[in-house]
Amino acid sequence: MEVKEKSKKRELIKTIAIVFLAVLLVLTFFSNTIMNRSLAEVSTTLVTSGTINARIRGSGTVSANESYEVVLDQTREVRSVCVKVGDTVNQGDLLFVLGDVESQELKDAQEQLQTLNINYQKQLLELSKGYAADDLTVKTLREDLEKAQADRDANAVTDAEISYAKGDLAAAKTELSQLELMLSELNDALADDPALQEAQAAVTEWTQKVSTAQTAVDTYQQQLDELESGGSVDLDRQIADAKTALEKAKNTWRSDWLAYKSDLGALIEAVKAKGYGVTSIDTATDTPQEISGNNQVYIEAYLTQYVTTPPTTGGGTGEEGGTTRTAVPASDPSEGDLQDYQTAYDALLAAQNDVASKQTAYDRLVADQDIASGSASEQRRAIQSKLDDAESELRSAQRELRDAEDTLEDAEADNADLKAQINLYEAAQREQTARITTLTENVTALQEKKTAYDAAVDTIAEKEQELEKALNGADIDKQLDNLGLQATRLQIQKQQELVDKYTSESIGTEITANVSGTISAINVSAGKETTPGQAMAVIEVVDRGYTIKIPVTNEQAQQVKVGDTAEVSNYYWGNSVTATLEGITADPDKPGQGRLLVFRVTGDIEAGANISLSIGQRSANYDAIIPKSALREDTNGSFVLVVTSKSTPLGNRYTATRVDVQVLAEDDTNAAVSGLSSNNDYVITTSSKPLEAGELVRMVDGA
Repeated sequence: MEVKEKSKKRELIKTIAIVFLAVLLVLTFFSNTIMNRSLAEVSTTLVTSGTINARIRGSGTVSANESYEVVLDQTREVRSVCVKVGDTVNQGDLLFVLGDVESQELKDAQEQLQTLNINYQKQLLELSKGYAADDLTVKTLREDLEKAQADRDANAVTDAEISYAKGDLAAAKTELSQLELMLSELNDALADDPALQEAQAAVTEWTQKVSTAQTAVDTYQQQLDELESGGSVDLDRQIADAKTALEKAKNTWRSDWLAYKSDLGALIEAVKAKGYGVTSIDTATDTPQEISGNNQVYIEAYLTQYVTTPPTTGGGTGEEGGTTRTAVPASDPSEGDLQDYQTAYDALLAAQNDVASKQTAYDRLVADQDIASGSASEQRRAIQSKLDDAESELRSAQRELRDAEDTLEDAEADNADLKAQINLYEAAQREQTARITTLTENVTALQEKKTAYDAAVDTIAEKEQELEKALNGADIDKQLDNLGLQATRLQIQKQQELVDKYTSESIGTEITANVSGTISAINVSAGKETTPGQAMAVIEVVDRGYTIKIPVTNEQAQQVKVGDTAEVSNYYWGNSVTATLEGITADPDKPGQGRLLVFRVTGDIEAGANISLSIGQRSANYDAIIPKSALREDTNGSFVLVVTSKSTPLGNRYTATRVDVQVLAEDDTNAAVSGLSSNNDYVITTSSKPLEAGELVRMVDGA
């Protein structure tokens, strides 16, 4: 019985062990499968050896081979900066405008010279007082010297004062120029209003018709009065008189035409040049040509604008002269020509209107010849009928004239704002003209004082020399005193030489470019002073070509040679840009560790452009070549993830292991590195999710 129970226990233990092992095997299988599914799936490639045709890539900023610095050796005020960074300038172009005053260095030297002169004069006068009692010549010379000094002090004026006064005058003239230009534009806008032009033409037309109708009324009324007084209507005599008057008016018109047609033609061309819609007149013929109503509107607008405030002749500005011609360009008519144009226009228009009036009167008399036939009562009825028609025509013309005048008034009202602006600018123009007159008088007065000042200075120098000679007596005291004077004079001479040096080195108010190129830097601004020796601006001399510098490693520098051509990959603003390697130099930022490839850049490019280059190295054999997709980089440098394997009871386990590498060369797809073994290491090229060194991975099926 006991044996049987023991046998049952052994069977139970055996069964439990079998079940436990089975469960353990099942759990082990599923756990391995679940873990593998959670790991990143990677693709790998074997590190190989071989040849690589690598390319070096880099980017940089294009700079000119040569730059020119605009430098002043004296302190000057900058009034205006006429260029900006990036501008292209040609030799002679204006860069800066300086204040029209001497430099601080010149001022200091002049003040020191003035101090020495004053000390010398005091010393000379003090010495002369001791000898004046015994020497009448010394006394006279001393008095002359004191008088010349008084004249100098009374007329003391500096070049800076005159310069500023001239600057104020020039600025005032410039402002007047701008005012006159604005007035010209406003008057052009006013005269070029179509509604205003039509209204003016209508007023002119109906004024003439009213005058003609009034003449007819007066003529018929005069004929009625003659009949009422017992007289008779002698139309033959009136027609003859009217014809004579018409012929006389035509002769006057033809005479005026021959005298003034050239001026009229020039006037019309001047009006046309201003953009008005005037039509030309044939001035080659001796037959008088009518001035149309449209032409009258434009001509009168032009003459109103330019004859009332005519430009001065001669153009330009002078230090003493009058205002500059600014209302119209220098090529426009002079004031004298404009006055001739006005005279010609007035005479020809008056002659034209006189002929038209007399022609109308003559035609009316010819048409009324039948009035003279019949009895007195029949004549009276006929004249009364004509008078009634003329009065009706007059009333109609007067109504039309009033309507035209109302239309003109409305058109002028529409231009009220424009006229108000014109009035303001005309007031400012008058004020500025008066100011220019005052400033001109001020400049003249200062120059007169400067002339008297210079004359007094010359007299002082002359009297000083004469007095110094007079004091150079035979006794020892006079000779010693004169030695002191000579020492002071020697100091004055040396200081004068310094002043002359600064004066000769001084430049005008304008600084122009000495070379052609592109402005790459501006180190001054308007209102500030220049620093002696410091570049005011830098000009890249584009004619000397461009360069770009690319930093590389020492190993990369060994794989290229001077003369190699690089490819430009990201410059889209110019065509046919090429880069040629013309030098390999040390990299100052990485001494001993890096080099600079210096490329000469040619083609359609500008200084300051940023471009990327790639250049092929000489092909070489390398022990470890990997795809570029396997390369990774962080703050510690370049590295790859290598797959390492470990056997376990459940199979092989694969781990991504970091290996730091140095890139020796690369082409578009592969890279040669150090730190790996060919035909031994497998590097990860892709993964199904981000990887960190030390993580377990699973291999792509079939890898």
